Amino acid sequence: MSEGGAKPGIALRFELDHVGTAVWNLERGREQFARLGFRLTPRSVHWGARVPGGPGEPWGSGNHCAMLRQGYLEIIGLIDESLYSPVKDMVARYEGAHIVAIGCREDADVVFSEQSRKGLPLDAPRLLERDAAYGPNNESTRRARFRNAILPRERYPEARFQYIGHLTRDVLWQPHLLDHPNGAQALSQLWFASDDPMATATRLSPIFGSAPERHGDEIRIPLSLGGAVVYVVGRSYWSRMLPGAPTPPLPAPVAIGIDVSSLDVCARLLEQAGVRTQTLPDGSLAVWPQDACGVAIIFSKSKERNT
Repeated sequence: MSEGGAKPGIALRFELDHVGTAVWNLERGREQFARLGFRLTPRSVHWGARVPGGPGEPWGSGNHCAMLRQGYLEIIGLIDESLYSPVKDMVARYEGAHIVAIGCREDADVVFSEQSRKGLPLDAPRLLERDAAYGPNNESTRRARFRNAILPRERYPEARFQYIGHLTRDVLWQPHLLDHPNGAQALSQLWFASDDPMATATRLSPIFGSAPERHGDEIRIPLSLGGAVVYVVGRSYWSRMLPGAPTPPLPAPVAIGIDVSSLDVCARLLEQAGVRTQTLPDGSLAVWPQDACGVAIIFSKSKERNT
């Protein structure tokens, strides 16, 4: 635990660290997100503890990541079904967005202590590691290390929520990984659909540390760091946004918002790749879930964000 432990009443500030999309076939997932114009990291294989304080072991899952100047996207999938991996349960439910990782400037032990004190049923932080290619030409390998405090899925079926403590940020956010053909800059939005949006937003808002705000048919939960916003909307609202788009069992994440430097450049790239898109009323560009491993991607023009 951090020296001195967590102090009751500490004001934690949270950001949307990353969202993980789970797929059966990791290579197919990599191909789909590369087609959308993301520069993806080489495959990285997981190693970690199944339970807090448990021994580390190889896992049967790996990932590719699109590292952004703020936050990142993870495409996570099975590579060996004979080994343990929480991805098995995810893809058994559906292919799509499952992991919602929340970052904080304090370390994982402080977040665990303070959020537990507020009544959230958190597991104690556990170690997760993976080898990651390092250098502009992937000339070496370094160990990426995290400590994650996870909320139980049986209490929060909407997603695998976790507070993430980065121990090796320099291994992930390498400068050459931050430039993407589609101009992606920041992870800016996460959309949940629910048959009872206000009830879902009320349940989720303590996780993100902000009160829900109703804006017409949208309920917004703004995060205090980075400017990202979590949206919770009803099934009918979501159906109007992308008519005919497949929907996972609700409540669940249905769309990820990405800020790009130029919507025109992004639109041309997607058109040349043959990706189906729809322009939304606010001018954002939506990619159908069929072209993004089960989750819609909403591209918006970059804006200044609080850090």
